[in-house]
Amino acid sequence: MEKPRKRFGLSLLGGSDASGGDAGNEESSGAAVREVISRKELARQLRRQAYQRAKAARATDPKHLAMKEAAKLRRRELYRQVKEQRKAREAEQDAKRKTANAKEHAEAKRQLAERVKSAIGPASEPGRALARDIERALQCADVKELIDRLRAESPALAAQHRDDDSSS
Repeated sequence: MEKPRKRFGLSLLGGSDASGGDAGNEESSGAAVREVISRKELARQLRRQAYQRAKAARATDPKHLAMKEAAKLRRRELYRQVKEQRKAREAEQDAKRKTANAKEHAEAKRQLAERVKSAIGPASEPGRALARDIERALQCADVKELIDRLRAESPALAAQHRDDDSSS
């Protein structure tokens, strides 16, 4: 057999009686209806009412509003600091990458210059025979290939080379 539950009365308008007694007569007369609810449900309703009261109090409490604003400002400041650190880190990585590329490019130019010098060979007479040695080297297929690569690599050097050719 089931134990009888303890009942607590709560006056509500428009509610119905849980026991199903003569609540219909009271509803038709428009009087307040007394609803019987369990202790658990009453506790739930009281907690909900307390929560709503506290929520309304927080919404108008200047101290709480000031605390929320301060937290918002701290959050924004932290975000700004993280953003600055990220940008600094990215700039540093970019600078490292650029210096590495510049070193690599300089090394490639140095190797190209060494190959050109080795293809030309030492000048027989410094001064007078230099032009003759350059002409002889320009006839070599390796030097022509190196000059074409150099033109492709550096348009400024290619333009300078064209100017030198037109003046000869």
